[in-house]
Amino acid sequence: MKRTKAVIVKEFAHIFRDPASLTIVFLMPVLMIFIFGYSISYDLNRIDAGFVDLSHSDLSGQLLDKFTNNRYFVMHDLQSQYKDPLAQGEESLKAGKLKELIVIPADFSQKIRNNRKAELGLVIDGSDANVANLVYQYNELILLEFISELRNLKESLKISTKVYFNPEVKSAFFFIPGLIALLLVMISALLTSLSISRERESGSLDLVFISPLRSHEIIIGKTIPYIFVALMDGIIILLFARFWFGIPFKGSLLVLLLFSLLYIITGLSLGILISTAAPSQKSAMFATLLVTLLPSVMLSGFIFPLDSLAAPLRAISYIVPATYFLKIIRGVILKGAELKYFVVEGLAMVLMSLFLLAVSTVKFNRNRKRSA
Repeated sequence: MKRTKAVIVKEFAHIFRDPASLTIVFLMPVLMIFIFGYSISYDLNRIDAGFVDLSHSDLSGQLLDKFTNNRYFVMHDLQSQYKDPLAQGEESLKAGKLKELIVIPADFSQKIRNNRKAELGLVIDGSDANVANLVYQYNELILLEFISELRNLKESLKISTKVYFNPEVKSAFFFIPGLIALLLVMISALLTSLSISRERESGSLDLVFISPLRSHEIIIGKTIPYIFVALMDGIIILLFARFWFGIPFKGSLLVLLLFSLLYIITGLSLGILISTAAPSQKSAMFATLLVTLLPSVMLSGFIFPLDSLAAPLRAISYIVPATYFLKIIRGVILKGAELKYFVVEGLAMVLMSLFLLAVSTVKFNRNRKRSA
């Protein structure tokens, strides 16, 4: 028992000598239960729907009131805003501004009152399979309520539902582009997060400190080589998704590569920042997984709609790089969206990269002065 006790005491000593790993071990479950508890929800709090009412009748007004009075739907009158509301509706679906387009034809009310088939057009954005299914279900509830209030309407109403960008509502079309975003940021951050901590453990970092190079030159020099490595990795993942899983590619490869490059630089910058602060490679790896894997899965729209997140978590999602790249990669691959739709997302990633590199340089410079 004395010998066993000695081993136990020694192991506890090892545990408490590594406070960084110990903090991560206890912090991870707390963060996971907090994030999972507030983010695991497939409910939608907001569905932006555009409508084009060509009938302008009492019946069409009653139908639109059903959607407007439903707490999930935020209705947008496209006719009052645009000269060509139908074309603009399709553009808004492609840009991700709308989740649904409702089209009421001019003869809607007249056909119903004459006991003839009146068609109601519903167009749903299917790029997010989960959201598309929820929108479809909410439509059914509203239309059933509308039908139940009007006599003989059930036989007179024909509902024509189209799902754009993913007609078969395949989950793979939604998850595979998300996986590409997740893997890219994780790999990019891991590549650079180990660079400075590796040199710190081997003792070669002191030689870097006394070199005539400036701190920002070292940081940039350590980042650039990994850009090519991560970009090649991204191309391999993309090819695998296209030819193995059969994910369609409707947009411009050049546009996707441009934004992938920005996203990779953001991930590498995050890894460099972690590397300047982490005392060891193990701590750097743990920290990288913590700040990339968990937020990218739970807080970026990868699995759960951003609209279903609690307000504090939705605010945090704006500083998660995957939030922006997910919109880009799904928009380019599934919708064929052009560069003009993602200016805000691209600018956000550029600002993130500059901020992370600036903080990394300041942190590295402080470490350098401390060791001098």
